[in-house]
Amino acid sequence: MKRRDLSELQLIVERLNKEPFRLGLTLVAFDEKSSFELLQLLHEVFVEIDPSRHSGVDLRAEADEARAQRFLEFLQLLKFPLPRDLDSFRDALAHGERQTLYTLLHWALKSLPAHQKRAYLGRFLTPLNMVYLPFELMCFPMMDLALNGMYEHYRQLQDQFKAVHKEVDQLRASKSRPGELRREISQLEEEGQQLTEKIGSLRKKTASDSGAGGFQEVLAATSALRKEQEEQAKLAERKRDQLLALSLAEKRAREAEARLQDLRGSLAQDASPEQLFERLQSQVARNQEVLSDRFPAEFRTQQETLQRLDRALSEPPKTEHDIADMEDEVQALRRAIQQYEAQITEAQVAQGSGDGEDKLAIFRQHASVQSRKLAEKEETLEQLRTDKQRLMRSVEELETKLAGLSGNKFMSRGEQKQFAIAMRNKANQFKKVKAELKELTAESVVLHRTEQLLKTKDADLDGFLRDLERQKGVSGFLATQEKLDGVSEQNARVNALKGETLEEISRVVTNINHSLKERKNQLAPQIKELRAVRQRYQEMEQTYLERKAQYDHTAVGLEAERLKLEQECSAFQEDALREESHFHLLHCQLQLQQGKANKIAQELEFEQGSGSNRLLRDIRSFQELYKHKVAQQESLTKELRKQQKALKGAVPAKKAQRDMFDGLLTLLACKARLAQQENQSNSTNGGRGNSGGAGQDLFDGRADIAHYDVGGANVMTLEA
Repeated sequence: MKRRDLSELQLIVERLNKEPFRLGLTLVAFDEKSSFELLQLLHEVFVEIDPSRHSGVDLRAEADEARAQRFLEFLQLLKFPLPRDLDSFRDALAHGERQTLYTLLHWALKSLPAHQKRAYLGRFLTPLNMVYLPFELMCFPMMDLALNGMYEHYRQLQDQFKAVHKEVDQLRASKSRPGELRREISQLEEEGQQLTEKIGSLRKKTASDSGAGGFQEVLAATSALRKEQEEQAKLAERKRDQLLALSLAEKRAREAEARLQDLRGSLAQDASPEQLFERLQSQVARNQEVLSDRFPAEFRTQQETLQRLDRALSEPPKTEHDIADMEDEVQALRRAIQQYEAQITEAQVAQGSGDGEDKLAIFRQHASVQSRKLAEKEETLEQLRTDKQRLMRSVEELETKLAGLSGNKFMSRGEQKQFAIAMRNKANQFKKVKAELKELTAESVVLHRTEQLLKTKDADLDGFLRDLERQKGVSGFLATQEKLDGVSEQNARVNALKGETLEEISRVVTNINHSLKERKNQLAPQIKELRAVRQRYQEMEQTYLERKAQYDHTAVGLEAERLKLEQECSAFQEDALREESHFHLLHCQLQLQQGKANKIAQELEFEQGSGSNRLLRDIRSFQELYKHKVAQQESLTKELRKQQKALKGAVPAKKAQRDMFDGLLTLLACKARLAQQENQSNSTNGGRGNSGGAGQDLFDGRADIAHYDVGGANVMTLEA
């Protein structure tokens, strides 16, 4: 990807992550978006630019050509530099070509506020296209005049809108505050009122002095005076500009004269081309110095002055009250300065001899001398630092050359420092041991001389020492001393053996280290090859990761495409099933209609055919069959109505009989309940009377009710 494309993508992602979008995208996530998602992003940006035109549009339901046409018209409204091949650009918009969408997103997001303003103005300032008016409206002259009048009114409204919009922009750009504007307006009104009063008083004076025409003469004179003053101010400004131009021209003339004199001097001296070239080089150097030193300083000064003036202009305008406060503050500062100067003068007079001599001059002179010395020392220090850096660089270069000549045996700077520290420590240790050895040598000389003196004094030294031991009470001291010396010698021999053993161990360790180094040297080519293999492995791993990322990206795209195709297939399958169900329904309806048509054809054949062509044996056609069935149903209906009428006539008698049977059933149930209660009471009292026997045998299945007297007349009896 080119650097320009990458910078455009970074700007797009940065603007989409800010307000009002806040999508939280990364470059990788943005690069992985599909063409439809990029179209959706472009649509959201266009909605943010002009909501009235693009909001409420569903990209999934909108056709590609309609979307491309809508985007193209909006880009023309925003003055996008369209390519010459407009058809290919429209096709790219319709199919969502990535590079085209990147270009549009970068262009739209780079100047989003300007595009919003242009889209807002385009809603009201877009010219009407009279070509697309209907032909019927263009054929009538009166209609043409009316349309022209409406169009002129439309243009006037557009001009008014432009003027109002410019005023609003100017008011928004101006930093004046409403309160200050009100104060200025009130101040101007007061000044206008004062001028009106002055004019009125002047008019009265002139009217009283010189009649009716005096005021007009004074007014004409004052107007002429004002015009002359304005003309004088313009002439003064023009004079100042011309003087400035004259000074610049004189300066250029002096510079040209100086160059001419230099050229004449060089020609008069018969200088060689080399000298002329050196002079030109020196002149070029001076010009470069002026360009690099003086002009930037002047430019910075002018820029600071301009910034200061801008800040002064950006501040709210000062009123008369503010100016009076500032003048009071300036006067107060001047008085404070005068007081401080008076105090300084008094202090100088008090310190001096009374004639106002400045005693601080000596100290100032001394301070200036010291500051000059300090500056010289700083320059010297800077020069020394520069020399040190130069020497360090030369040392490093020499070390690099020496390392290249001597190979890996050359020590680096850090190793040299460590070696120097070790040598310094060893030198100090050597000096210390040497001093101790010198002291021991001197002491041994003294002891040897003492031994010789003692031997000369007494030949029998051993006997003398034994006598001396007996006198001191330490007999056997020498023997013990000799034994101790023997033990010390043995200890020294043991230590020597230990030293030899340690030396042997150190030799073994040295041999081991040497063998390790040899082994390492033998393994060095393999290690080098291993490093190369590792590097190739890293490269292969990087390639693998790139291919894997590419594969994952492609797999994700294919998976998304597969899901999309599956969804489309499911939709198509549902459509096919729905169409198949509709087909079967229509087929069944067709069969039903076909059956009805066949029945109608048979009916026609039965109606038009001979006597042998009949539907049934006794029925000729479907019409006769349906008439026969209708007649049967009518006869059945009549019979049922007769039965209904008979039942309705017999209802009262049967209802009375049913009521009698219901009363009989109630009476029998009551008697049975009474008999049961009487039977229970008799069984409780233990009596066996006639009434109990009669009650017990009353409902005996083997008895006959007619044989018992149940009391009362008109009793219906039931025989078993």
